[in-house]
Amino acid sequence: MKIAHIINSLNRGGAESHLLELVTAQVNAGLDVDVIVIGEDIPEILSINKELTNICRKIYRLKGPRMFNVFSYIKLRKVIKENSYKVVHSHQPRSDYMIYLLKRYFFTDNFFKWVVSIHGKYDSYLDNNFKKSFKLYFFKKLVFSWSFADEVIVISEEVKTWLENHTKKLNPHVINYWISLKEFSAVSHNPPLNIGFLGRLNKNKGIEDLVDSLNDLNLDFYLVIGGFGSQEYINYLKQKMNKNLRNRSSFLGYVEDQSKFFEGIDLFVFPSYSEGLGLVLLEAMSYQKMCITRNVEPMNQFINDENGYLFNNNEELKNCVMQASNDITNESIFNKKIENTKKALERYDIKNVFPKILEVYNL
Repeated sequence: MKIAHIINSLNRGGAESHLLELVTAQVNAGLDVDVIVIGEDIPEILSINKELTNICRKIYRLKGPRMFNVFSYIKLRKVIKENSYKVVHSHQPRSDYMIYLLKRYFFTDNFFKWVVSIHGKYDSYLDNNFKKSFKLYFFKKLVFSWSFADEVIVISEEVKTWLENHTKKLNPHVINYWISLKEFSAVSHNPPLNIGFLGRLNKNKGIEDLVDSLNDLNLDFYLVIGGFGSQEYINYLKQKMNKNLRNRSSFLGYVEDQSKFFEGIDLFVFPSYSEGLGLVLLEAMSYQKMCITRNVEPMNQFINDENGYLFNNNEELKNCVMQASNDITNESIFNKKIENTKKALERYDIKNVFPKILEVYNL
C-alpha cells in the first residue's frame, strides 16, 4: 500500500519529529511511504530531510508560492495521481488546506483516503504568522476544510477540547505522539545544578517566568536555554536577567544534538503556557530527567508530584527548583521519581500507539 505524507517543511519541530518516527514505523511495517513538502526549509533550523531520504521511498518538493499558486496544485495533483496513493496524510494547516481543495474539486471520486493530523491549537500558531484579519478568515476556512477529511487525528485530549470549541462536526481520534525510553546515563549531581530549557523562544513558552524566578534564587546553579528565536526576543530575555543570572546562563541557539543536551542537565524546566502535547517535555522524561512544568493541560496529565513538579506561579516555580535541587541529591527520592517517570511513559510507548494509526488507515 502506498501512503503519502504532506507537510509544510522538514525543519525539526514537534510535527516533523513525529513524522520522522511515523514514517520509520510505517516503512518497518512494510508500507510504501512518500513525503510531499510544500514549502522551503529554514536554513538556520535543522532539517530532517537527510534522515527521511534514507527511510522513505521518495521526497517530493513543491517549489514556488505553494498555497497561492495554481501551479503548486497542478504539481501536487500530478504526484498524487501518478502514484495512486491509498492514503494521503496531511500535517499542519497549509498542507491540510491544499489537500482539501484538491479533494473537493479535483478528486471527487474518493481516489484516496484523506487523514488529517492536528498537531496543536492552531489559533495561537496562526497568530504568529498571519495578519489578524486574514488569520480569522483562513482559520474559519481551515476548520471547515477538516470536515471533508475521511479521518481526523488530534495529539491530545487538550487539542480535542480546543477543536470541539470551534466545531461540533468532527469526531477526532486522540492518538498521542510516541516516545522511546532512552538508556539512563548517571549524572553526578554535584554543584552547580544544571537547569535546562529547550524549545522555540517566544512568549508562549513562559521563559520570562523562568528568568524572573531564577533572578533572586539563592542556589548554586547554571541555566542553559536551547532553541530557535528572534535575536530581539533573546536580547529582551537577557535584559530581564540580573548580572548574577547573566553570568550563570547561556543561550545555545538551535540544538541539533538533543541527546547531548539532555545528558548534560540535571533538571528540565518547561514553563509553557499552552501546548498541544509538549513533546519536548516527554523527551526530557525519556532521558529520565527531573522535570518541572506549569500546572496546565496537557502537561499535568503526565507530570505530577509523583514523578516531577508542577507550579502555578513564579513563587511556586522558584520553590520547585529548590525542592528539585534537594531531591536530586537524595538517592531514594530520586530513584522513586525516575521509576514513576518510566511508568508515566508507558502509555506513550510505540507498541501502544502505532497500531492506532494503522486502525485509522483501516489497515
